[in-house]
Amino acid sequence: MNIDSLDPAIFDQTDRKGWLKLVERALKGQDFQKTLVSQTDDGIAIEPLYERRPDCTPLSRQRADMPWTVAQRMDDPNIERALVQLGDDLANGASGIHLISKTSVSAFGTGTDAQATPLSDRLAAAISGRIVAIRLDGFAPRFLDALIASIADKAAQTLHLGLDAFSTGGEQAATANDIKHFAERGFTGTIVNADGRAAHNAGGTEAQELAVIAASLVGHLRLLDKAGLSPEAALRATSLCLSADQNQFTAMAKTRAARLIFTRIAEACGVPDPEPPHLLAETSYRMLTHRDPETNILRNTIAVFSAGVGGAGEISVLPHSLTHGIPDPLARRLARNTQTILIAESHLDHVVDPAAGAGGIEALTDALAERAWDIFTEIEGKGGLAKVIAGGRLAAMIAEARAGRASRPIVGTTLFAMKTERPVAVLGALGPVADGMGLMPVRLDEGVEG
Repeated sequence: MNIDSLDPAIFDQTDRKGWLKLVERALKGQDFQKTLVSQTDDGIAIEPLYERRPDCTPLSRQRADMPWTVAQRMDDPNIERALVQLGDDLANGASGIHLISKTSVSAFGTGTDAQATPLSDRLAAAISGRIVAIRLDGFAPRFLDALIASIADKAAQTLHLGLDAFSTGGEQAATANDIKHFAERGFTGTIVNADGRAAHNAGGTEAQELAVIAASLVGHLRLLDKAGLSPEAALRATSLCLSADQNQFTAMAKTRAARLIFTRIAEACGVPDPEPPHLLAETSYRMLTHRDPETNILRNTIAVFSAGVGGAGEISVLPHSLTHGIPDPLARRLARNTQTILIAESHLDHVVDPAAGAGGIEALTDALAERAWDIFTEIEGKGGLAKVIAGGRLAAMIAEARAGRASRPIVGTTLFAMKTERPVAVLGALGPVADGMGLMPVRLDEGVEG
């Protein structure tokens, strides 16, 4: 039997009105809205059925002709061990390095020492002869200068320097000078991050995270303008950074909405048809559980899937055992292979924006973008992101969202919990966790009674 043998007349044509009659019969008096319509943390309604949008334009990642960059974290405080890990990563599928300083808001208790000055030369030697994207997170300009100077073939490498005037609480005037300095150095990649990950990991909603990205983007565009960059060059010099969690559809829609917001801001800057932004998606720290950490592997898989098909140009996976300590080689391998399998075996990179035209995803994308824009304009109306952070208003907004989030069962922690936890192999204890934007990351399973 094949599809051609089916009689198309078997299935009657129907419309939404006819479908609703069938639903009403199935619900047997239950309320449609309460039973079948759910809500996001931003109060956006998710209907059970949407009509297809046939005329939507796909939202491409920056390099649609290439797979997204498989970024592997280099965050072990033991430099010798970290360099061995780096060689293993590059030999087994990683196409990018995410070098994390111990002072970075993305370190989560790990991270390398920015004062280890020989690291720049040894890192440059480790990537010699390879085409690798290098993202730096939380490092001082002096280290960035040393690394740029150490790289022999600068044209073959892509550098994302990760300067951020907001997440790190840095002085904006100093950041503007650093931006100008690196803009004059000349290299392929980006200089600054418009980063919403701290808002997400502290418990913010999807729209709040997007609003922080938008406010950070605009703030950095002002600094880039002072550094003498044209609007086009300033947009190219900025990375968008967000978190991807296990909520598949909202993570997909959030990744797509980030590009809609970027385009809207670009148009306001007089760039009507900007090239897609470079977008980093890092798997969510707040979704990781301490108990039964192997369940985090499943969460990471959904997050990578969502970010990949949503259009991220670079993805970094937090190893599933990070809540217990410095991840061991197996945890790092699983983090790396989560991405390589989805690219090499599932070919998720082959289709540009597979969600384009899907009514539910398109509606959620638009709603998130509009809600985020409202929050962004509120932030701008209060003087911009720096003032909202300094005045504690951002932290209060995120805390309110976290407190108002409905508690849900967590598989392996509050649902189907193991009576006896298995030991977890790690390479060492975690250090202190840094805050960013006045926000401390918090896992969703923290505070759960044993």
